[in-house]
Amino acid sequence: MGRWLFFQAWGHPNVRATHRTTFEITSDDYLTPRGDCIIGIRSSVTPRSLPQWFKSIARSPDSIIVVVLCSEGVCDTAVGRGHPGLSLGDGRRMVFRRSSFVGPETVMIGSSKAAADLRRDLIEMLRRGAALRVGMTVVRRSEVEGGGLQPPAAGPHDSDGRAWEALN
Repeated sequence: MGRWLFFQAWGHPNVRATHRTTFEITSDDYLTPRGDCIIGIRSSVTPRSLPQWFKSIARSPDSIIVVVLCSEGVCDTAVGRGHPGLSLGDGRRMVFRRSSFVGPETVMIGSSKAAADLRRDLIEMLRRGAALRVGMTVVRRSEVEGGGLQPPAAGPHDSDGRAWEALN
């Protein structure tokens, strides 16, 4: 518990972030206007290159994944789950999903946010081509101290409780 993975991707003028069910970070070096879920390109990490410790815990049935997205001092977070069926084998695309669909590109299911839900000031920074710094961690619910997770106090960008609901 307590390990984090940090990596970098880049924004692009075609970042739209209007997709309602996913957000994606890709290692591709281009983005067309059709890629409405893509928030970062030229990622230094793909599902295939994730460290073994992350993959192992993410495949646990009780895994919880936290993603922190920052650019130019503006940050947002998404919380979701892993799944025993995650292959994490895609060599290009990392997809974070609201749904429970699992494919080679899927890194997280049950996400509290999709591209359309991310802070618009963050998306504006990415639209300008700024660096996207990503931090990810994964824990097993059963390992969280105190006998389980308690709902966090609502913050200014999670006042609707969606992050907690995504875990239950």
